[in-house]
Amino acid sequence: MRRELFLTVDIACFALAERELRILLVRRNEAPFSGGWSLPGGEVATEEPLDDAAQRVLSETTGLWGVFLEQLYTFGDPGRDPRGRAISVSYNAILPSGVPATRQRAATRLGRSIDESAWFPIDKLPGPLAFDHGRIAAYARWRLAQKILYTPLAFYLLPENFTMADLRAVHEAVTGEQYDPSNFSRQMLGRWDLSPVPGSRDRRARRPARLYHYIGPREISGGPSESIAPEQSGESQQ
Repeated sequence: MRRELFLTVDIACFALAERELRILLVRRNEAPFSGGWSLPGGEVATEEPLDDAAQRVLSETTGLWGVFLEQLYTFGDPGRDPRGRAISVSYNAILPSGVPATRQRAATRLGRSIDESAWFPIDKLPGPLAFDHGRIAAYARWRLAQKILYTPLAFYLLPENFTMADLRAVHEAVTGEQYDPSNFSRQMLGRWDLSPVPGSRDRRARRPARLYHYIGPREISGGPSESIAPEQSGESQQ
């Protein structure tokens, strides 16, 4: 049965595993797109604030509360859902370092419309995603790539103490670009409040590398006027 209009939230949940940016997807077990993969999402209750709905969906999917969660964009093309007119408010979520994103199954509350959940490399998604979720995932990754340049977003994905190579790996995983180690180190030391950890060296490296600790503010603001990604023209930004 087609519905006149319904409101949903969809979550692009990211984590870093083995220096690789991964996104959490769920496999649907009912129409439309039965058997296909999609972003975690759900309908917003009548009296439920949007942010509360997003946190509820994230908690049901990952079992976590209190992780970084940011309203991202509103997707509302008339044909995006064959069941009727659906407006999706999308969110970015970032799981902190230490959360086992390498597990193939997340702590998803299965049932209803979900059979399983799994983490996938952002550049190796399992075919076209349901609805327009491929478009949402691409925009979410683009937003992360923009924000990591001027906000302390990278430090949400790193352990408390990290090497400059760890920090560079986060930037490369998020942006999809490669950075010269020497230039990158100079830029990071000039841009962020990084304090060397006294007497500490990283034992993973063949030659011991200095460990750093980020001591600056951790707020991630909307930042300077962010241009809309070219493929998103025509949608309304949050």
